[in-house]
Amino acid sequence: MDPGFPLPERACRADGQSRLVGFELEFAGLSPDGAADAIQEVFGGEVRRESRFVNRVCDTAWGEFKVEVDARVLKQRSYRSLLTQMGFNLEPETLDNLDEQVLRLASTVVPVEVVTPPVPVTEAGQIESLREALRRRLAQGTRAGLMYAFGLHLNPELPDLEVDTLRSTLQAYLLLLPWLKWRDDTDAVRRLTPFIQDFPAEYVRQVLRPGYRPDQHAFIRDFLAWNTTRNRSLDLLPLLTHLDRDQVRKALPDDPLTQARPTWHYRLPNCLVDDPDWRIARPWADWLMVERLAGNGSLLEQLISDWLARGFSLTDQRWIQHVDRCLARSGR
Repeated sequence: MDPGFPLPERACRADGQSRLVGFELEFAGLSPDGAADAIQEVFGGEVRRESRFVNRVCDTAWGEFKVEVDARVLKQRSYRSLLTQMGFNLEPETLDNLDEQVLRLASTVVPVEVVTPPVPVTEAGQIESLREALRRRLAQGTRAGLMYAFGLHLNPELPDLEVDTLRSTLQAYLLLLPWLKWRDDTDAVRRLTPFIQDFPAEYVRQVLRPGYRPDQHAFIRDFLAWNTTRNRSLDLLPLLTHLDRDQVRKALPDDPLTQARPTWHYRLPNCLVDDPDWRIARPWADWLMVERLAGNGSLLEQLISDWLARGFSLTDQRWIQHVDRCLARSGR
C-alpha cells in the first residue's frame, strides 16, 4: 500500500474481499500509441492496436487497459462509411493517412482517454506511476489549453449495495459538492460543458428532506425522475443499471453507453496530468471524505439540518466555509 494514497475506512466488501476502483484519465498532447507505451512501461503487458483511435494493453498484472480517443465518431470511423456512400473508393494506405489527419485535427478538442481495469484499493497508489509516465511523455492536462475540458474519473466499488449506503453517500455528496469544487478548483471551461452538470435543485431538496428513507425501487425511481442523463458530476446510472437494469432501461430506452457496474462514477475532478505537483491521491482523498461523512450519521444529520435551518444555498461561499469547519472539527 502506498502511504500517500489513502485507504477508505471501509476497504473491503461485505464478503471480505478488497474493494476495487477504476480510473479514467483524459488528456491531449499524446497519441493513443504514446499512451499505450506509457502503460506498458509501468505495468508491462502486450499492446494491441485496433486502430489509430483505440489501443489495448493486455496481460498486465492489473488486467486490460484501454486507450481511446474519446469520441464515438472517431472510434467507429463512421466518416469512412460516409466517404464510401459519396462514391469515394479509397485505398487502405489513403484511409490510414485520413485516420492520421482526423486524429491530428480532433486532438485539439477531443481527449485521449486511458481507462484502467478495476484494481484493489490497496494497490491503487500505483496509478501515480502511470500519471508520471504520461507527464514525462508530455501529456497535456485540463489547463494546458483554453478549450480543454479534461477530467479524471474515479469508479470506486461500493462496500455494499444496501439502499441506506446509496442514500447516505448521495446525501453526503450533495452536501460536499461545493466544497469538492473548491478543493479541486474545478476548471471554468469544464463547469460550462454539459458533462458535469449539477443535480436539479428539486431533486436535491427531495434527497435532503428530513426522513428521506426510500427502498431501492423508490431510490431509483426518484433518481430517474430528475436525472435521465449520464452528465452529472456523480453519475449513478452504471450503479442503478447494475441494481435494476429493467427499471433503468424503461426510463432510458435509447441509452447505448451505460454499462452496469457496482461503482460510483465520480466525474468532477480536473486531470492535471502535466502538473508535476499534482497527484491523483488528492481527488481520491476528497472522494473518501464523502464516504467518511456518509458513514458518520450524526455529522451527516447535522449538516442536513444546518442546510435546511440556515437557508444556505449549495453555491454559497458561506456553506463551503461551514462545511470546511465541520469537517476539520470531525478530524479530517
